[in-house]
Amino acid sequence: DTMGKTLFKLFKLLLYTAVGAAIGLSIAFLDLSIFDLSVCFLVQLAVFVMVHEFAHGKVAEMNGLRFTKLYAGPIIVIRKDKKFVGIKKNKLQGTYLGRANIENGEIRSDLEFDRHVIAWKRAISAGPKSDIVLSVLCLAAGIYFKNPIIIISTIVLDLTMCIPSYFYGDGTHYKSMERDDIFTVSVMYSNSIIGEDGISPDTEKYLVSRLENELEKTEINDDTIVSLSIAARTLLFQKILDGRYSGYRIEEIIWNVRDGNPARFKKMTDRMYFRNLINTAVLYYTCIENDLKKAQILFRSIKNTKHVNYVEKNDFLRSQYVLGMRDNKDRLLSHKYRNPIFNGCKSLEEAEDKMDEIVIEYVDKMGFY
Repeated sequence: DTMGKTLFKLFKLLLYTAVGAAIGLSIAFLDLSIFDLSVCFLVQLAVFVMVHEFAHGKVAEMNGLRFTKLYAGPIIVIRKDKKFVGIKKNKLQGTYLGRANIENGEIRSDLEFDRHVIAWKRAISAGPKSDIVLSVLCLAAGIYFKNPIIIISTIVLDLTMCIPSYFYGDGTHYKSMERDDIFTVSVMYSNSIIGEDGISPDTEKYLVSRLENELEKTEINDDTIVSLSIAARTLLFQKILDGRYSGYRIEEIIWNVRDGNPARFKKMTDRMYFRNLINTAVLYYTCIENDLKKAQILFRSIKNTKHVNYVEKNDFLRSQYVLGMRDNKDRLLSHKYRNPIFNGCKSLEEAEDKMDEIVIEYVDKMGFY
């Protein structure tokens, strides 16, 4: 398995080196303008991102889900009643160029759950399919009009954006939903809580119960550890808000993850899940269990790591704050470090507000600052 992964990395390195050399030689021998190639690439990139995300959202909508926003670089296109109704500015995200905001309907039974899973699989696969169609059209246009700039730009876009996006994004998510029940339930839960109307008590009860059941029966190993971390973090966050004990199983996962360290979390997104769980566990051990020692041991695993996105940064500020390392109260209350794409999501905003109240109350009680 290790040998296979090494060979795959070597193959990718050789492929990109060969493509880079081919592009360089094409520019040199075909006397192409670097400026024209750059402009063509940026225009194609904008079109591909918009079409890719619209494909996700439209197919989701056709299968009974809600498509409410389309994020593309610095803009958000608002969608209501299956029509685009407005545009507003957006903060550029460090982790993606575009995104379709898809929300679930009610999930109160196994039948409704299965329907949502089918809808999500179709929506996820729609993005890569749109990339293939656009790539074929662009290459055909480049050949028909004898324009090498379009051909080279399309090849560069496919190799640097479309193919990696599939292998590390949509393709991975699709395969995970095919074979990983815990990951699937976690996706259903997260895309229910981010709805602008909030999550209904019935849907929340069903999904939390199903997630707990999956967590209990799944063995901890290298193949399941990432999905278990996502599920454990989701339930732990919820249980901190409820003030209830998390149970032995979640704690077992926390310490298994900590002892294995990020070595078991190979991809960048996997390492994000590692940090998310550890930071949430720090809050659990301080605010709920009042066990500062365990929280400090866990914090050492992530204190020197880079927290990439908004969720991670916000969680890290809370960890520093409850451990008495830095007074981050004003930063937390400013909401500046929350993910702007979830502004207006009622359930999520209420949960984040309550979490801030819990950590602030704990710090005030401890008298750290």
